[in-house]
Amino acid sequence: MNDQTWSYQTIEIKPSFLGHFAVESLNEVLTREGMNGWELVSTLNVGPMRPIILFLKKKR
Repeated sequence: MNDQTWSYQTIEIKPSFLGHFAVESLNEVLTREGMNGWELVSTLNVGPMRPIILFLKKKR
């Protein structure tokens, strides 16, 4: 049995007024969270003009 425990976090990235996502801001968020020990495990985008949800985890 695996005895590791995890903390989880979600981050919502909102699109611009025209529905685009700035790659630079996504990279900044992922880099910042990675430096704090968070690992991206999944993303969710349910459609145009909707935010992207980032799902992250890190060891406790």
